[in-house]
Amino acid sequence: CIRASLDDDIALANEEADVIADPSEWPLPYADVEAFKTALFKTIEARRPKLLLWWFSKDDQPPGLIRELREKFPWCKTVTHTQDDPWDLLASPEFSADFEFAATCCKESVAVYAERGIKAIVLYPPPALELHRTAKPTPFEDCDFSVTVLSLYSKQGGDAADYLKSEDEVERITHTIAFPDQRALRQDVVRTVNELGRVHIYGGLGFGVFDDIPRDCYRGFRTYFELPGLYQAAKISINQHNSPLSYGYLNQRDTAITGSGGFMLTDYVNGIEEVFEIGKEIDTWETLDELADKARWWLAHDDKRRDAARQAQQRILENYGNQAYARKLLAFVN
Repeated sequence: CIRASLDDDIALANEEADVIADPSEWPLPYADVEAFKTALFKTIEARRPKLLLWWFSKDDQPPGLIRELREKFPWCKTVTHTQDDPWDLLASPEFSADFEFAATCCKESVAVYAERGIKAIVLYPPPALELHRTAKPTPFEDCDFSVTVLSLYSKQGGDAADYLKSEDEVERITHTIAFPDQRALRQDVVRTVNELGRVHIYGGLGFGVFDDIPRDCYRGFRTYFELPGLYQAAKISINQHNSPLSYGYLNQRDTAITGSGGFMLTDYVNGIEEVFEIGKEIDTWETLDELADKARWWLAHDDKRRDAARQAQQRILENYGNQAYARKLLAFVN
C-alpha cells in the first residue's frame, strides 16, 4: 500500500507461492512510510483499539513503527503473530523486537522471547469454524494422498542466486534456507507414497518436479478457502515439518487438515503427542519405511481412518479454532 516501497514489494511478491495480483492492480494509497504511519496513528486515535495484532510482521512492518506506536499509545497492546518459529525468531529477531507480545507456533520459542523481554503465548494457526467445520469433499478431487507444497527445502546449502532464477527446475524452487533436521526431503516423501496410490500435488509446483507423477496429478494452486474441501477429498493428507526436532513446533497444515476433518499422516514432531493422540486421531512417521507402512495400514482401514479424522477435528476446532485463539489471546494480554 506504499508507493515508495513498490520495487521491494514486487521482489517480495515474486518469492511468494500465493496467487498475487499484477503490481499494476495494487492499490497504493500512501506515498511513503511516513504517510502510512500518519494514517495508521489517526485510525488508532479515532478508534482506540485495545489490541493491535500484526499477522506476519516480517512481511510488511516498517522498522521502528511499533516502537513509536507503543510510545505514542501505551494503552494499545501490540502482538505479532508468526507461523515460522523457531527459525524466524532465531535468524531474524528484528521482526518481533519491538512488540510487547508474540503469538508463536513453537513451544520452545517462548523462553527465547522471554529472554528478549517479549511475552509469548503458543497459539497454533487457527482454522476458522465458519470454513473448516463445514468442509465437504471437493468433487473430482478424490485421491489416496494429497500433498500441499509450495517450495522444496534442502538439508544443507541453499543458494540465493539459484532460487527462482536457476535453469534447473528443482534448484529454482528449493528455498534458500536449509533445514538439516528434516526427516526426509519432500521429493522422497512424494516418491514413497506415489508407490502406494494416487497422489495429488497442490501448490505452485508444476509437472516434472517430482519423479513419476502424472501430469493430471499436479492439481495447481488452491486458495486458503479451497483447501478444506481438498483435505476432505483425500483419504490421507500428508504433512511435513522443516524443524521436527524443535519442541512443540506445529505448522499451519497440522490444524488446517485436521480442522477440516481430513486424516493427517505427518512426520513426528517433538511434543506433537501433547496436542494429538497419535494412532487414534492422527498418525506419525520418522522414517520413509515407517511412512509407507502406516500409509498402507490407514488406506486399508477406512472406518478407523474416518473415525480418527472426526476425533481430531473435534479436538482441534474446540481447542485451537479461531474462536479459541481469540479467547486465549485476549486473556493472555489482559
